[in-house]
Amino acid sequence: MTDTDRLDQAITVPLDDAIPAPPGATPPMPPQPTAGSFYREAWKRLPRDFGYMALTAVLLCTLYFVFPAAVLGGGFRDLFNPFVLLMFFIALFVARWLGQFERLRISWADPRPIRPVDWTPRWQQNWWTRTGSAVANPHYWLYLLHAAVVYPLTALVTVGAGAVLVVGFFGPFVAGFTALRYGWDINVFLMQNSFDQSWAWILGALACAVSVSASVVLFPLWARGSVLAHYWVDFGLLGGFRAEVLERRVAGLQASRAGAVTAEGQALRQIERDLHDGPQQRLVRLRMDLSAAERAFDKDPDKAKQLIGEASEHAKDALDELRALSRGFAPPILLDRGLVAALEALVARTPIPVGLDVRLPDGLELATEIQRNVYFTVSELLTNTTKHAGASTAGVYLGLVVDASSVWYLTVSVTDDGVGGASVQEGHGIEGLMGRMRALDGELTVSSPEGGPTEATARIPLGALNGVPTAR
Repeated sequence: MTDTDRLDQAITVPLDDAIPAPPGATPPMPPQPTAGSFYREAWKRLPRDFGYMALTAVLLCTLYFVFPAAVLGGGFRDLFNPFVLLMFFIALFVARWLGQFERLRISWADPRPIRPVDWTPRWQQNWWTRTGSAVANPHYWLYLLHAAVVYPLTALVTVGAGAVLVVGFFGPFVAGFTALRYGWDINVFLMQNSFDQSWAWILGALACAVSVSASVVLFPLWARGSVLAHYWVDFGLLGGFRAEVLERRVAGLQASRAGAVTAEGQALRQIERDLHDGPQQRLVRLRMDLSAAERAFDKDPDKAKQLIGEASEHAKDALDELRALSRGFAPPILLDRGLVAALEALVARTPIPVGLDVRLPDGLELATEIQRNVYFTVSELLTNTTKHAGASTAGVYLGLVVDASSVWYLTVSVTDDGVGGASVQEGHGIEGLMGRMRALDGELTVSSPEGGPTEATARIPLGALNGVPTAR
């Protein structure tokens, strides 16, 4: 049965609830949110957003009040005082700690990533030079600006707006209690100033109702807007530079070039071993059977017929093994019908139930090299799952994600409910797959605690081979 026949007869097994899609793997290019959907999402996020802002209010009244006062309290009159300079130097490291704490807090409230920062010391001679190099790292000064000026001002505005809403909500209740307690005195005041008592009370009640209603309606918008304001402040001041991302990418490309050579060498050695252990041995046996049949043809025709039959079986087995090996280069279904069809056929012939979840936009064109390596990676990971993991089910996820630098990544994840304990060992399959990913400027991460589950996730930047998410 060919891969195409298996695909036509296949039934995709749904992903088990216990095997979630990889973190952050959302459907690509979602539709733009409407005002209604944004408001509903603001209500859903309200507990987390309010928790973030409540802690922000506490920090504003304590830590972010004391630190700016300590740094800027004396002004710049004694800037060249050695003690003041030492305090500024210490403040750089305190600001770095505060910035890292804020990055942790904002990641809890808003999961969108912020570019990592390169804290590598500029001078490496000894401990003194490594510590002193902080003054030459612009990120220390940006973190100091964030902790001493920008963040306290942003928190003051956002927390102040929230305080206005809180007053707008509780103020009418205080006014109502006051009216019940001192209603007669209020009526006397209105009569003395020639105000209509009925209209005054009606307008007051309406004002209180409007104040409470507006506070309730605007509260989730305030919480969501405040978190977004803090996120973009943190993104601008606490994130790494694009130049640093490019430097890391260049270093990654250098490593990937070496990884490509290593992976190619490992693949060639694997093919050599497979050919030697499989088809070559069968072809040798085939030749021996044919030679024996030729010698026995005149003396013992029945034995010759039996030997020819065995030779035919060896030829069939050798052909099957060659076909199986050819999938390591590029299976025909991958070339004819694309990556998704090839993965569906691969899932269909896996011995255990495997769920396949594909979330790719229509019209996406992937480079042939990306498709081939993704197929080979999934095939190897599923083989490891069936042979070593002792799993009863597995899941394969294929989709797109975009990082904080607007770089699109093709993400493929294979999970199983096996015993876990998978590790990267030199010369073994997982190391070879990591080499394949490095050759494409990508990465492969494996999480496999003892007892399971195991999750292997590969990410490949589409820009590396001119693959872009385009919809036709």
